[in-house]
Amino acid sequence: MELDGRGLTLHRPVPARERALGVDLYCDDRHVWSTTIAGGQAAPVFVAWPRPLAGFLEGVARFRVEADGEVLYDRETRFGTADKRIEFVDRAGIPIMIDKWGLMQRPFTGRGPEVIDRMVEVTEDMVRILREECDVHAWIAFGTLLGAAREGGVIGHDSDIDLAYVSRHTTPAAMARELFTITRVLRRHGLRVLVKSGSFITVLFEAADGGNASIDLYTCFYVGDLLHETATVRAPVPRSAIEPLGEIAFEGRMLPAPADPEALLAASYGPGWRTPDPSFRHQPGPDIARRFDGWFGSTMRQRREWERTLRRERAEEDLAPSTLARELGERWTTPHTVVDIGCGRGADALHLAGRGHRVVGLDYARGVTRAAARRARAEDLPASFAGTNLLVLRDVLTRAAELTRTDPRPDTVLARDVLPALHPDAWENFWRLTGLLLRGGGVAHIENVRGPALTDGGARRREVSAEALVAAARRAGAATVVREPDDTSGEEPAERWILTWNRREDR
Repeated sequence: MELDGRGLTLHRPVPARERALGVDLYCDDRHVWSTTIAGGQAAPVFVAWPRPLAGFLEGVARFRVEADGEVLYDRETRFGTADKRIEFVDRAGIPIMIDKWGLMQRPFTGRGPEVIDRMVEVTEDMVRILREECDVHAWIAFGTLLGAAREGGVIGHDSDIDLAYVSRHTTPAAMARELFTITRVLRRHGLRVLVKSGSFITVLFEAADGGNASIDLYTCFYVGDLLHETATVRAPVPRSAIEPLGEIAFEGRMLPAPADPEALLAASYGPGWRTPDPSFRHQPGPDIARRFDGWFGSTMRQRREWERTLRRERAEEDLAPSTLARELGERWTTPHTVVDIGCGRGADALHLAGRGHRVVGLDYARGVTRAAARRARAEDLPASFAGTNLLVLRDVLTRAAELTRTDPRPDTVLARDVLPALHPDAWENFWRLTGLLLRGGGVAHIENVRGPALTDGGARRREVSAEALVAAARRAGAATVVREPDDTSGEEPAERWILTWNRREDR
């Protein structure tokens, strides 16, 4: 096997086999990535590094590659020209790995026992709250149950704790309402809860090492004799395999578990669940995925892809404003109150704040505005940043209420290259938010870049027709919709629009 800056190359064929070849990468004896290679391939077989992993490959370290336990590569290896030791750690110095989805995670192997202890304590608290206040009986599930059954504790390459429960309701709407009730109850207890779909939430909290820790909670239910377990399992698991709940040892404590853990694990991971496979990925068929998508939706559509796209360049000095932001900053002679929807890394918001305008930057991708927020604080700029999910009507209405209560209230909306990035499910909510922000009167500046259909991070972009834009703007209350001359100064031309909302007294 060879390793270089592009990826790894296997110089022997992979014979046809029932199960894909599992490949694990270690850096200085610490597991940092796993992938699979399908059987039936002739040599050489090339596998590219996931982009987040490639960003760490500058310097020297001892790398080892194992394939189903066989060592194929083990040597000191240099990438690039830097004279430093390669370390897979985050900004807080916490070890990270690249998970099967290509995302950076903090695995249990790199975190101290106090982190795991705290996660188990919060898990016990959640189980108690759900039982006592929601009449919901949760058990440890998926990777957490797998670790308990196989090792009596966490799996080293795992990074969170999973809980599940069987809903007593029989319709998706009632189950979603139940989960919203659970969300409110958990928040009343001071927990930070992210709603990811109508059947899936995540509880986040700060761990002892300064990094985030998370616990996922999934709604399960029966349709006939088939157990539906999140969006990955639809299988004939008898109810007696779940209830009455039992207990299982996990990190020295007894946590609730299904009556027959092996039956649940076989349904989730197949009959070979006892054999460790860090690269395992749930790959549900369309019969499962389409049902869950139609029943419960998702508040995470393309989120990971946009986060990868926006995080490619992290340096604060790369926060250069767009041509549109520079032109607006020069054009405006009085202070504006701006909401930058889809602000990305916050460069335009910083530029306009630097010219005396009050700006709130909103974005769907998590964590991408941290550098901009640091600069705003350091330079005392009137710019702030927040996450907003246009896939969630509750989030849109709440954010609009918060922003329109300020004095002065927003008079300008900036949306640069947002509409082509929107999933169709978020289209109406974008216009709803814009209309609510500007119903007291104001202007929206919209720019749509004619870029490629797919970004480097894998996020999809869509064509936006003028007819659809004008019709949506009119429905949202825009009094005038004017297309400006296209901007052809960049590599990719952009169309520009100015939309005006009248003041109430002028209507």
